[in-house]
Order: sequence, then C-alpha cells, then structure tokens
Amino acid sequence: MKSIVFDTGPIISLTTNNLLGLLTDLKGKYKGNFYITPSIRRELIERPLATKKFKFEALQVLRSINANVLEVLDGVELRKETFHLLDLANKCFSVRGQFMQIAHFAEISGVAAAVLNNAEAFVVDERNTRLLIEDPIRLKEILGRRLHADISVNKKYLNEFKQITKSIKLIRSVELVSVAYELRLLDKYLVDIPNAKRTLLEAVLWGVKLNGCSVSEREIKEIVRIEVK
Repeated sequence: MKSIVFDTGPIISLTTNNLLGLLTDLKGKYKGNFYITPSIRRELIERPLATKKFKFEALQVLRSINANVLEVLDGVELRKETFHLLDLANKCFSVRGQFMQIAHFAEISGVAAAVLNNAEAFVVDERNTRLLIEDPIRLKEILGRRLHADISVNKKYLNEFKQITKSIKLIRSVELVSVAYELRLLDKYLVDIPNAKRTLLEAVLWGVKLNGCSVSEREIKEIVRIEVK
C-alpha cells in the first residue's frame, strides 16, 4: 500500500498552527498510510509531555496516533538501516580533519523508513537533511560559509548515502498546506474580507515558515501567485 513518512518538524508545524486536523482530511484523499518512526514519536510525544509549554501539542499528536491517522513503524531492520544511514550522513563532510555531525537519529530514522517502505514521499522541513539528499554540494557551500572554513567532501560515504536515498521524494510542510489549499480543505477558514483566498494562503504559508519550515519569502510569493487565481 502506498505511504508517506513524516519527520518531526512538519507535524509540530501543523500542530502549532492549529492545522493538525488536515492530516485526517489529506489521508482520506490520499488513501494510503501516514507513518512516523518510534524516535520521531518520542520527539512528538514523550519529550513535550515532560514540559509545560508543549504538553497540549503532544496530546493533540497522540490523539492522531491513537486514531491511526499517524502510524508508528518499528522493527530491527528499520533500526539497523537508521544506524547505517546516520553513520554515512555524519561522515559525508569533514572540517579541519574531523567528521561533521549534520544529521540526527530521529530525522534519519524517517529517511530509513521511507527507503525501506518505498514511500512515495518523506515530509521534512529540516534544511540540512533535505540538501544532503537533494543537493549535497550546496549543503557543503552553506556549511563552509557558516563555519568560515573549507569543508571536505568524503566521496565514498556521500556516494553510498546518495545511492541508498536516490529514490526518495522530499516535500515540506509548505507543499503539504499548498495541496490542502488546492483540495479546498482550508475553505472553512475563509472569511468575508477583501482578497480572502490570498490572505488565507499567505497566512498558512507564513505560519509553517515561522514554525520551522525552510522556505523563502520569494517561494511563498510564487506559490501564492500560482495558486490564487
């Protein structure tokens, strides 16, 4: 059965924008499975439940899991592939003779789940993970500017990582809410104001951007231009 795997960030972004319910509607339209991994579940549920600030958001996500909107994948093969991909990812680049840690276990577990389940997409907002899969040379340049240092590419590890992940399609929460807009799943938020559709779309796009989705203002303007007729 077709499936989509979600990283932590997009779920948090939807929840903090009061849009988590979109997953139920999107899953109904998609007619496939929405998956997370145990480590992503921990970031969404167990860790915030131990805080005061994000406890309510955790309860909302847990409700979606209990309703099987989000399903948790686990297994020995998933854990093995996660450790393998994490090791490769964090050996792809070096600075001053030392490997650079650019990925973490939870997000890489999502990558591994997408690979092992031949998922149609991996929903991830985190820029480093996306660039490592889609454009590692650009990631090298960004890391070099950030650290004011020469970054070395370890081609052996990078090529193996690229070979394993080459079939993964990445989407961000900004694309997710754009699809929801196209499907008119956001129409219930329309109000009687001038340029209501434009205002609604801009609101949700900026909402996910300000909650961690790596998307530029230029991209938001282009999406609005295309979507609002």
